This record gives sequence, C-alpha cells and structure tokens, in this order.
Amino acid sequence: MSPSDLSNPNQRVLDQTLLIMQPLVRWLLRSGVSYGDFSAALKTVFLTETEAELQRIGGKRTDSTRSMLSGLHRKDVRVLLPRVLESLAEGHPRADAVNSRPSTASKVVTRWLADELPECLPVTGTEPSFDSLARTVSVDVHPRAVLTELVRLGVVTEDAEGVHLRRAAFEPDPGQEELLRMVASSVADHLAAGVSNVTRERDRSFLEQSVFADGLHPASVAKLETLAATLWPQVMKTMVKAATPLYEKDSQTGGNQRFRVGMFSYSAPTESAGVPEPAADVSRNPKTGPQP
Repeated sequence: MSPSDLSNPNQRVLDQTLLIMQPLVRWLLRSGVSYGDFSAALKTVFLTETEAELQRIGGKRTDSTRSMLSGLHRKDVRVLLPRVLESLAEGHPRADAVNSRPSTASKVVTRWLADELPECLPVTGTEPSFDSLARTVSVDVHPRAVLTELVRLGVVTEDAEGVHLRRAAFEPDPGQEELLRMVASSVADHLAAGVSNVTRERDRSFLEQSVFADGLHPASVAKLETLAATLWPQVMKTMVKAATPLYEKDSQTGGNQRFRVGMFSYSAPTESAGVPEPAADVSRNPKTGPQP
C-alpha cells in the first residue's frame, strides 16, 4: 500500500470493512454461498442503503444519483429499483429493523428467565403458569400458538406435568431459521451502533465497548468465558425488569423506537494458523484493557 493510500479515509474505511467481512465470508463459504451469489445479492443491499442515504441527506432520487452514490451501473439500478422500492416503502423501517424485532416466542422465554420462574410451569391456572406468562407478553397471540412454536424450536417440552424450559436448548441447531435470524439481527445492530458512533449520526454515542486480553492460556480463557456467562443473566434480568413497564406504557401511546443491549464473548489463537506475525509485533507483550 502506498503512503497516499494510508492518508485516504476511504481506503482506511475499506480496510476495516474487510476485517469485518472475514467472519462473514467464513460463514458464507461454510454455507455453500459463492462470491458470485454474494456479489449479485449485495447490489440490492447497496441500492437499498443508497435510497436511505438519499432520504437522509435530501438528495435527488434519480437513476443517475443512485448510480453515482452506490457505484452500481445504471442498468443494475433500473433492474433492481422496482424490487427495492416495493420492499422499502418510503417512511417504513428498513428490512434490518423489521428483522430485528424479537418474536413473541423469544419474548416469552426472556421474561421467563428474567422473572426467575420455575423451570417447569403448569400450562394453565393461576400465576405462575405458561398461559399467564405468555399473556403478560402479548394478548394478541394465543398462548397455545406460542407454546407450539417453542416446542417446534426445541426450547421447551410439554408433558403431563406442564411446560419444561430446556436451558440446554439455547444453542439450537444452526440450521434453524430462528437462530440464523437472531445472529444476523444482533450482529447488524452491533455494527450499526459502531457505525453510528464513527460517523456521528447523533449527538450522543451508543454504548459500544468491550474488554480485550491476550497472551492467555486456554484454561484462563475458559475461566473468563464462565465468568461472562455468569454475569449475563443478571444483566438481562435487570434490563428486562426496567424495559417491561416502559414498553407497557409506551406501546399504548405510539412508541416507535426499538432498543437492544447485548453481551458476547469470543476467543481464538492470537496468531492465525500459517500466517506469521509482522516483525513489529514479535514482542507480543500480554496486555489487557477496555476497548472502545
């Protein structure tokens, strides 16, 4: 890379984007999605985001401006635009926002865990029962429909004793649509928070921080993973208790904002297999600290 490239902000953003793309490409390859399939589908994403950006800046919506901003050929714009406009009605949320809305079934499980209810609930009867739990989340979806969906996902089982929450089932089959949707929407919101902070979309920054440590042994990593898994339930319980009365009030008065807070952990070897470290990093001094 030439010195001029280092001072080019567009190139710097592209370089960081390629780092983000590495695990996404890994997922695509393991799922049998080729570069050709992805690049063709990406055109629609570029055009969709171009429409949103033109609306944000008050730009003219012509094929020429769409082509110039997105980099797509005008022929692609003409072909793809009807489909994009059909799925992106002006003033409506983009597909990522719609996809990020938790299902009624996932809301029920979240409330179940946050309220520390017994792992086995009677199907009906006085509180706590599965019916009463489901109705605190939604009065529009029948509790039996919610129960059927949770059984289908393998999150609960039903027998003569009642409905049993399967905590071990929170790592469902990777092929399940619900898991794919949850991963995609969570990662998309995480990235959106970071992009908003970097591009200063609003006056205050979103919470987007992490703690990083390297130079660790596998046993130490296992201890930290256990600690993170122990801390999350309390965070979730606290947030759900705070969010529930706010949701119940705001949903009755036209609230139109969504909110997500999450926690994740990840570990991997410091050095990529088969890829030597640059000479400048040979010292590899262990370090820990908060990461913005």
